[in-house]
Amino acid sequence: MRKRLVLLSTMLAAVLLSPATAHAGGWTETVLDPPPERVEPAVTYTFGFWVLQHGSYPIRGGDLGPVTLTATDEDGAVLRFPATAAATRGHYAAEVVFPHAGVWTVGTEHGMLANDVDVARVTVPGGVEVSPSDMAQRAPYDWGPVRPSFPPSAPDAALAAPGGHAPPISAEPAAEHAVAPSPAMDEAVEEAVELPVGLVVALGLGTVGLAVWVGRRHVRANRAHRG
Repeated sequence: MRKRLVLLSTMLAAVLLSPATAHAGGWTETVLDPPPERVEPAVTYTFGFWVLQHGSYPIRGGDLGPVTLTATDEDGAVLRFPATAAATRGHYAAEVVFPHAGVWTVGTEHGMLANDVDVARVTVPGGVEVSPSDMAQRAPYDWGPVRPSFPPSAPDAALAAPGGHAPPISAEPAAEHAVAPSPAMDEAVEEAVELPVGLVVALGLGTVGLAVWVGRRHVRANRAHRG
């Protein structure tokens, strides 16, 4: 639930705050490679993972910037492990060490699009439980022999990749597909441009704030129930 709230809030913020990023597809899903069977404290492990736009294919149009695998312990302390890009687009690897026993939440951070805060739960010492996906439907993509190991979808998964993996847009579209502008279209564009930037920012911040508030109430309710 927390993962879904964070993802939805970031998607809404991208739509409201950055039309260009939202048009490009402003959210991602991290897919973990098959993890080690057992994890011990103070031992180095290599975690492979994919950062996929719309949970379906490598990022199109842009650079993710530095990619980091994160591990958060039960007290909220966060460790960050820099990742290295692999030969296959969208695939990364990070060297990870869990310094002490406990349950750790693994996520990812990067400089573009939405982070994924709940990729897996690691019990140290113990095993790795990959978090179920919120994706109900992924877009088709021709992976070839090297491909992600997609996790099963959660029972209430509701996200679907919009549009699929469209082919690259030609720099010079064919003349028969050209559409002549109309006065009505020009007027609509002018009205969209005149939308106050302050209003768009306020709507975005309000959306994110509401999602964070709901998420915190959910976490507190769970803690109270466990107590």
